[in-house]
Order: sequence, then structure tokens, then C-alpha cells
Amino acid sequence: MDSAALLSHVDELPRLPKAISELLEMVNDDNASIRNIATKVSHDPLISAKVLRLANCAHYGHSREVGSIDEAVVRLGMQTLRTLVLASAVMGAVPKCEGVDLAKFWGETFEVALYSQEMAKRCGVNSEEAFTCAILHRIGDLLIASVSPEDARRVAAAVAEGKDKHQFERELLGYDSPDVGALLAKNWKFTPALVQGILYQDHPKDAQPFSPLAALIRLAHNILDDWDAIEDEDKTSWLSQLATQKGLHMEMGGLRLKLSELRGEGFAIGKELA
Repeated sequence: MDSAALLSHVDELPRLPKAISELLEMVNDDNASIRNIATKVSHDPLISAKVLRLANCAHYGHSREVGSIDEAVVRLGMQTLRTLVLASAVMGAVPKCEGVDLAKFWGETFEVALYSQEMAKRCGVNSEEAFTCAILHRIGDLLIASVSPEDARRVAAAVAEGKDKHQFERELLGYDSPDVGALLAKNWKFTPALVQGILYQDHPKDAQPFSPLAALIRLAHNILDDWDAIEDEDKTSWLSQLATQKGLHMEMGGLRLKLSELRGEGFAIGKELA
């Protein structure tokens, strides 16, 4: 299937259920009250369960476990609630896929999302949008695996042999997973900037205009893959060089320590939710 054929299948992409779409609209409305959001969340048992589990996980939790949506909403605050509702909605909207380790998949995704969110605060990018973009950036992998498990296995085997994943996908399918993810994000009516962030996640400088969201995702993947191979005393200069190469102007003070604190948090969240 080439790119034109992919576009013709847009109606086959997963749709956000109406209740979840309404919930996302509410949490993104600055005028919505926490009480109204808590009521809306409580009406969806799957979202409620995921929000409660996230509220009590190590990254967001405190010493006392919360047992109600009202408590979770008060503990988390509006910004964190937005990100958790979005993450829960996305995880619930995409079907489980044969041969995909969802704990590993979502663990890596949350790691990238947490890094992107932290770095966005330091370079003038909306941190919630950076988190959202990162949560969605690999959704194309799941869609390919759900539609064509055999193709997904061939891609995985090629990557294991050292081949470039997205180049192989384009050769095999006529498109790659970021193409699919960007199409889904557009279909779900996310912002053009977020769609561009997903589409150009591997080559942010090709985006016109430049996509800081794509650059943050690319840098977050560098951190995910290479952090432990860099000496502690070299990490700040390494981060600074990578950020500059990707076109980002980032405040580096305290970043190394913050990223060190975040290491592993995403994997814990993924394991909790998968």
C-alpha cells in the first residue's frame, strides 16, 4: 500500500469514542472546573481506572493512596490531569496488537514523553503539547501491527538485523509509521504543530516551518538510548551539543539532574498500565 492508498483508508483508522472526545475537550478548556472534569472522568470506568492507577504510581503518587476520582483530580491538578486523561484515552483507543510487548512499548513512550515535557519547559515550547506529541509519536507502530501483523514482524526482523526502521517500512509498505501516526493525529483533530511533530520525529530540520516538537522527540530518544553510555561529567555538554544540532535553544541548568531523576519513571508507568 502506498501513501495514496494509506490516505484512502483514513476512515478505517481508530476513532476516539464520543465520550472521550468530549472529555478531552473539557480538560483542554481553561474555563472548565475541576469538579466538572472529575464528574466527567468518573462516567468512564476505563478512563477512571487508568487515571487512578496513574495517580497512585510512583511518579505522580504520594505517601497515601487515593481511592476516588475526586481525590485524584485534587492531588494531580489540572495540568497533570490533562496529560493523564490524554494518555489513558490514547491507550484505550488503540487495540492490543499481536506480538507487541505493550509494557515495553508504553514504557519507552512515557520515558520519551517525560523527557520531552521537561525539556520543553526549558526552550519555550508548550510542555503539555510536547508530552501529548510524544505520547502519540509511536502510535503508527501499533496501527501497523494491528492491521498487518506479518508486516510488523518483517519490520522488527529488519531492525534486529540493523536496518533503518522507517526506510525499511517505506520500502515494504510505501509509507512509514510516522506517516500513519500523523494521519491519525490529524484525524483526531490535534493541532497542525503536533501532527508535524509526529511526522518529522526522525528528521525535524526537514519540517517547514521548523518543528520544535519533532526536535524534542528526537533528542528524548537520544537520551533514552545513550544516556548510560555518557559519563556524568560529560552529560550537560553532550545534551547542549545535541540540542543545538537539532535547532533547539535550551536552558541547561539542572537539566542533567532532573533527567537522571526521571530515568525509569516512564517504564514504571508503562508497566503499571499495560
